[in-house]
Amino acid sequence: MALELSTLTTRAECDEALVDLQAELDGYEQRTSNLEFSDRQAQRTQADVAGQLAGVEAEIAAHTAILAQTNLTPALRRQSEGKLRRANDRRDNLNDRGSARSGAARFLADVDAEQVAAQVTVLTNAISQVTAHRATLAN
Repeated sequence: MALELSTLTTRAECDEALVDLQAELDGYEQRTSNLEFSDRQAQRTQADVAGQLAGVEAEIAAHTAILAQTNLTPALRRQSEGKLRRANDRRDNLNDRGSARSGAARFLADVDAEQVAAQVTVLTNAISQVTAHRATLAN
């Protein structure tokens, strides 16, 4: 992208533009860093939820197997039914937690990341062009 650099007629104007461009670039680079951090956090959360979910699924299977036995005492049956209900509730909560971000939210986050990347490219290019233009100007 070629910019109209003729409006910058002195090195001081170039320096001023470079300071502003660099400040804006720093902001976008910080935002990129924050987006990457959020992605890493989401991945860790997903892994944690998946591990917990596997444990709860095993617990549900065990309680279901106990309840399938015909010779249970009424007290053991009630106890196992209660544990099975609580395990099912934990599984439901983990499934909700694991799918908290909708498809639309994930898509919009991807769009945001793409916009930030494009801005970084534009600003880096502008800095390069102003720097090259500055070198052509008299002191």
